[in-house]
Amino acid sequence: MSNYTSTTEHQGNMRCATQFPQGNAVFVTDVGSALGGLGEQPTPAQMLAASVASCMASMMAFMGARRELKTEGISIAAGYEEGKSGITALNFCITVPHPTTPAERAVLEAAVKNCPVGAAIVPTVAKNITWNWAE
Repeated sequence: MSNYTSTTEHQGNMRCATQFPQGNAVFVTDVGSALGGLGEQPTPAQMLAASVASCMASMMAFMGARRELKTEGISIAAGYEEGKSGITALNFCITVPHPTTPAERAVLEAAVKNCPVGAAIVPTVAKNITWNWAE
């Protein structure tokens, strides 16, 4: 059995399409227009930040379901910072739109810290997380 879960193909003009076998899902990335790409689709760096955010949200949903916590509506804005050596930071702003107790907050924060996709990022890339808790 193959460990490959997707196939990415360069389509020209610095645009790549990645296809996943489940559900025939496809996403497309461009090199940014400042670097000569089309700039019409997300960049791979934007997709990296979004992938970590999706993992964080999934972990909160998983841990929340196990403890019967409400996680619907939680959102994560994701971005990144670059330096001369490449990506230097991933930035996340997590908004929890409903009131939570200190114990519930601890569960959600622990879930985010245990995101395996984020853990796969080299330690030299900072992961900056801001929480917006509903009152």
